[in-house]
Amino acid sequence: MSADNFKILITDDDVDLRELLTEAVKNWGYTVSVAKEGEEALRKLRMERYDIVITDLMMPGMDGLALLKKIKELDREILVIIITGYATIETAVKAIESGAYDYIAKPFRLDELMIVIKNACERLRLTLQNKGLLDELRTAYGEIAVLKNALAQVNGNIAQSTGEQSSALDRSMIAHPKEGLSPQKQQEYLKEADRFIRTKPLLKTT
Repeated sequence: MSADNFKILITDDDVDLRELLTEAVKNWGYTVSVAKEGEEALRKLRMERYDIVITDLMMPGMDGLALLKKIKELDREILVIIITGYATIETAVKAIESGAYDYIAKPFRLDELMIVIKNACERLRLTLQNKGLLDELRTAYGEIAVLKNALAQVNGNIAQSTGEQSSALDRSMIAHPKEGLSPQKQQEYLKEADRFIRTKPLLKTT
């Protein structure tokens, strides 16, 4: 999956930083949209699917942590990267505990952000691959279950057929205890078994 397949929403009330990030992320090959604040970001997320949200921590109205919580309620698979100029250990831990994918402190170099985005995209790729493998396994298990069921029915029919033939053989031996299994009788039983199997309806497995 190429970078063009991932959609990124940048949310920041700082016009200059928002434009800088938008231009950079576009140049890296991603599809980018922007929002000026948290409420606008949520409106866009409800209207369109995004893979990654990059948001400032300190914004008027809804801050980055509140937006993060709303995003996770909306779609837990969206990866959220928080950017802030007020970085502390406490806020970093709180952001990660709240479900942020990563946390970047200002000032930062654009190549730092690029690496974080690339890692996030790789995680998304692995998640999609795992989902694909799980779907294939579920399909395979379903097919195995159908085959097992069909095999059980076939074995049941064979067992029933064998039981009926054995019952007929037992009745014959009781009726003619001194005859035993002469070659002629064996041929008769084989013919009878063959006739019985041929007249049985074929089992449909599809």
